[in-house]
Amino acid sequence: MDDKSYILANLHLHAVLPRLEELVKLDDEARSIAQQMKLRVRFKVRKGPSEVIEIVDGMVRSSSDPQARADLGLFFLSCEQLNNLFMDKRAIPLPYKGLTQLRQMGRFSKLTGILTRYLKPSETDLKDPGFKKKHVEMLLMAGLAGAAEVARCDPMMEKVVDRLPWGTVQFSVLPDGPYAYASVAEDKTISVANGTVADPTTNLDINGVDMAAGVLAGTVDTFAAVGREDLRATGLLSLIDELNALLDRAGSLLT
Repeated sequence: MDDKSYILANLHLHAVLPRLEELVKLDDEARSIAQQMKLRVRFKVRKGPSEVIEIVDGMVRSSSDPQARADLGLFFLSCEQLNNLFMDKRAIPLPYKGLTQLRQMGRFSKLTGILTRYLKPSETDLKDPGFKKKHVEMLLMAGLAGAAEVARCDPMMEKVVDRLPWGTVQFSVLPDGPYAYASVAEDKTISVANGTVADPTTNLDINGVDMAAGVLAGTVDTFAAVGREDLRATGLLSLIDELNALLDRAGSLLT
């Protein structure tokens, strides 16, 4: 198994797909679709990662616990096959459990279609300030979750992880969000969440949604932005430096 395919499969299942959790809170159409569903589906790759997505009462929860309950199981013969599914290429998984639940996958596909629009929006989409703010929140969470994944399973990031200090980075798009944070434990595992945390080790403040969208898309000169104070980092700066290296790696694999 090629390392890149394996890492990308982990990113797709553990960083991208769980963003359905935020999607149903941010998008009315997605929430309406989810309210019509009751589904627990496991995506499982042969000799690779797996993830359960649970959609109940209009809410989405995700879990990488191998013991998590699933009513429908979808099996992929390889990481490449799973990755093809996320890259709009032909990929037909093998259902191995709960065949009667397959009828719900049409609605599930509609949800992932809306998710893709937020993560990879058109220029027209981004002209809507409300949409752009939701896009920034989704992409920020996907990026931070992706950083956690490459820290966990990408051999190229071992030296970065070795240098990674423990602590919490608060990401704030000023003046009124979105907000998210990433916490590095002493064993170097990284957890991420929406919102704010008390007494973060490091703060990264981004001046406005437009600036945040540019930073996340990699279209902004970050050194110039720091000079203009559109990006302001305070606290333990080595923590944000190493985390940024992980974010860059996750972004390069997903684009």
